[in-house]
Amino acid sequence: MAIGTRLFTWLRGELVGTDQLGNRYYRDKARKELQRGGGRRSREKRWVLYQGEPEATKVPALWHAWLHHTIDEIPDKSGGKRYPWRRSICRT
Repeated sequence: MAIGTRLFTWLRGELVGTDQLGNRYYRDKARKELQRGGGRRSREKRWVLYQGEPEATKVPALWHAWLHHTIDEIPDKSGGKRYPWRRSICRT
């Protein structure tokens, strides 16, 4: 991980959770309220620090949705709330 990313995370980051792969998810400590129609700059900054090699496919679906502001609730370890876009896995 680059020294700039470490420094930015240390100074401005608030750890909000981890996933089963060990990835750590952060948001800006100085987050501001969402302004509808305000564009990208009106949203809080969210980012992930990968465990091991940085690979975007290692981000679970709920954490991906949180990172991209699709959902506002921070995902929990239990799998969280059911969303209509979440596919159910049938195990037989």
